[in-house]
Amino acid sequence: MGKTEKEVKKEIVEEQKEIAITNPMEDEKLLRHVVIFKFNDDAPEAEVEKINKSFGELQNHIPVIQDFEWGLNDSPEDFHQGFTHCYFLTFKSEEDRDSIYTPHPKHQEFVASLQPYLEKVFVVDYWAN
Repeated sequence: MGKTEKEVKKEIVEEQKEIAITNPMEDEKLLRHVVIFKFNDDAPEAEVEKINKSFGELQNHIPVIQDFEWGLNDSPEDFHQGFTHCYFLTFKSEEDRDSIYTPHPKHQEFVASLQPYLEKVFVVDYWAN
């Protein structure tokens, strides 16, 4: 005897639950955008603080930024090569990063404001596993 429609639907729901349990992140992959600054030795502390604040405020103007955090290098290893400030942004897609965030006027304004104070910038993007 064949299965009823209700039994088939129940089996499908159970299979979907099992897939969600075994692959919980499959639909939730996030794009991480890591930006690390090495400021000029003569960059005024007040300007560095202003940059930190301005970077954090971008998420108020660019809604595709899912999350933002930043901090100072605290590694006991001496591999930082003078890079001191690390910023961590999260996006849902490359399109959000490339077509909305990067060309956004507020982001472009922020990037332009950095020029007098930065010696180097290091950027790495990756899909979180």
